[in-house]
Amino acid sequence: MRRFVFAAALLAASCAAPAPEGCEVTVTREIAFSAPGAADEISARSIGANCEQAVGLITVTLADGHAAWAYAVPLARAFGEGFAEPEREAMRAFLERWSEVQLATTADAPAFAQLTPGQTTLDRLTYDDIRARNLPMLCHYSGTGRELCVFWEPGAGGAGHYLDREIGEEDMSE
Repeated sequence: MRRFVFAAALLAASCAAPAPEGCEVTVTREIAFSAPGAADEISARSIGANCEQAVGLITVTLADGHAAWAYAVPLARAFGEGFAEPEREAMRAFLERWSEVQLATTADAPAFAQLTPGQTTLDRLTYDDIRARNLPMLCHYSGTGRELCVFWEPGAGGAGHYLDREIGEEDMSE
C-alpha cells in the first residue's frame, strides 16, 4: 500500500510540473484588408515543442471575428535553417516581420499573360475578372524568396488564393 501511495504522489507531482514552454509565440496587428479603414486583424503564430520544429500560422480575422484567411507551414522547411535557434525572442522577431503584409489591390497584380505556369490556380477568365474588379489584395511571405497573395471577395465574405510569386531580397527587407 505504501508503494502505491508513493507512486501516486510521484504521478501527481509529475502532472503538476510546469510543461516546457516550447515555441508558442503570437504576434497580432490591425490591418484594413476587407475594406479601407476596416478593423481587421492579422495574427502570425508559431506552434511547436521547439522553434526548430515549429509550424507557422498566419490568420486574417475580420472585425466581426470571422476568419477570412489562414495559412500554415513548417517554418524551417519554408524559411530555412534560422529556426534552429531555441530562443523565443528570435521567433517573435521573425513573426513581427512575417505579419508585415503588403496590402494592394488585384489591379496591381500582373496580367495573366505575364504569369508563369503554376503561379495561379485560377483560369484566365476568373483571374482577369478578379483583377479588373480591383479587389483588396493581401500578400505575405510563404517561404524564402516567395510570396502568396489572396484577394477579398465581398460577395462571398471571404478571401481566396490569387497568386504566388518570387520576390527579391530587396522586397523581403522592406
